[in-house]
Amino acid sequence: MLFRSSPGKVLFLILLLRVAALAQAPETVVATVNERAITLQQVDEVVSAAVGPLQQQLFAVRKVALDNLIVARLLENEAHAQGVAVEELRQRLTRGEIAVTRAQVEDAYAQNASFFASMSPDEARERLRLDLETQGRMKNYRAGLEALRKKWRVVVNFAAPPGVVELDNGSSPVRGAPKAAITIVEFSDFECPFCRQVQDTLKQITERYGDGVRLVFKHLPSAGHRNSLAAARAAYCAGEQDRFWQFHDALFAAKEVSDEIFGELVASLRLGREKFAECVSAERSRAAVVRDIETAKRYRIDSTPSFLINGKLVQGALTFTELQNLIERELQQALPGKTSSTN
Repeated sequence: MLFRSSPGKVLFLILLLRVAALAQAPETVVATVNERAITLQQVDEVVSAAVGPLQQQLFAVRKVALDNLIVARLLENEAHAQGVAVEELRQRLTRGEIAVTRAQVEDAYAQNASFFASMSPDEARERLRLDLETQGRMKNYRAGLEALRKKWRVVVNFAAPPGVVELDNGSSPVRGAPKAAITIVEFSDFECPFCRQVQDTLKQITERYGDGVRLVFKHLPSAGHRNSLAAARAAYCAGEQDRFWQFHDALFAAKEVSDEIFGELVASLRLGREKFAECVSAERSRAAVVRDIETAKRYRIDSTPSFLINGKLVQGALTFTELQNLIERELQQALPGKTSSTN
């Protein structure tokens, strides 16, 4: 690795690079060796390999911080207008009718029974009921914030700088609410056994947190897996017919990844065969996967599964508890003054 620096030093380095770029043109000769010129552009090309991923992460973290500051300002404005404290306003935004039925609790218990193995059934059901109520309150809270965004007219002028890619740019498959407090970007490979293993964890997380978590899927097929690129293109093409997640779930549940499995899923999901066949052989499906691979490279992600949780990189097949702890930490930062539903 070219640089091994603290975050403060990295930010200082980025600032220096920007100042230098403004002061000198790319073709400026900054040194000569035996009369052979070294230009500023050549220096930048070397440095960009080290600084680029840091710029990506800096942008993602700044974007989360900006949203938190916007929320804080909205709450301050509305609290002042209503003549109440900000914390009282938070409480008001969570209020509203919340009906948790026995059927919902039983369904949640059936899906998460293994997680509650150490509890009595009654205790587990009560825990789930409280979690579902908290999810309902959080849904009310987010709806209230959306109303405040419209009332107080929020204008955001924070665009990704040149060379930085938006992770959640609308082109990747997504599960969850658009304004979720937590965004998890998953880089995955359909032939990766650890990616298959972590799917149950992700399912538990999305069920547990509901609209509080947004999951974004990115393809990162391995060159060492014979059918992973074909699987990524096939899943993309299923997405063109609004069946990405069904195809995704079925492919990870399959015993193997092959052309035969693709054909079976096309039939079971009732996809248009001709449209699917045209897509998997078209340049657009390859280009879509390559875009995800290039995004992974910018973050120096070269293994699966890897996750960016609100812009922070975590790698490996996380357990439910490990991922939950990371999410709880992010929730506490995103919603100061609020306690989580799973302490």
